[in-house]
Amino acid sequence: MKKILLFLFMVVPVLAVAQKDEDLSKYLAGAVPVNSSGFVQFDKAYTVTGKSQLEIFRLLRDYVQTEIVGGENSLAQARITEADSARGTVVASMEEYLYFKRKAWTMDRVRFYYQLVFFIEDGKFRVEMRNLHYLYDDVPSPSDYRAENWITDEEALNKSKTKLLRVPGKFRRFTIDRKDAIFIGAARAAGADRKVHVETVEEYQ
Repeated sequence: MKKILLFLFMVVPVLAVAQKDEDLSKYLAGAVPVNSSGFVQFDKAYTVTGKSQLEIFRLLRDYVQTEIVGGENSLAQARITEADSARGTVVASMEEYLYFKRKAWTMDRVRFYYQLVFFIEDGKFRVEMRNLHYLYDDVPSPSDYRAENWITDEEALNKSKTKLLRVPGKFRRFTIDRKDAIFIGAARAAGADRKVHVETVEEYQ
């Protein structure tokens, strides 16, 4: 029994470190794409089998209005700026709080601005998150940060691209998490097709 316990004490920290490294990998090199014009832009396409452009449009418009523009952290400037069913586009200009830490005795947050654009066709849609910037106004000297100068591989990772730098890395990590939440939420709202891997991890396609 003692040998088993000793083995577990030796193995568990190793597993914890491995899990930490695995979780970190999604934020490392290539996780923040830059388009041909040099601007940070996240995008992903989804397949929605059996739904028309109009059906997908209505589902995504309602999702954006309710969950994004009307989300608990949204601020005054958050709004849908275009919703065109004929063209199959939904566009939102967003202002919301991005929380790094949120506890009763301490809070760390930034105003997060971005544009969300959906391009919708029969049986599919594509979503873009672009024009990202941040305003740190809960400090004596407010600072405005463009994503291009703050969360790219060059700005947020160490020279070997194996670790996140402390401050820009924090922005990068929480931005990626927010993007993932929005994109996955849109896929679910529209009823996008899912693929299930052997290890039972679900992904939308």
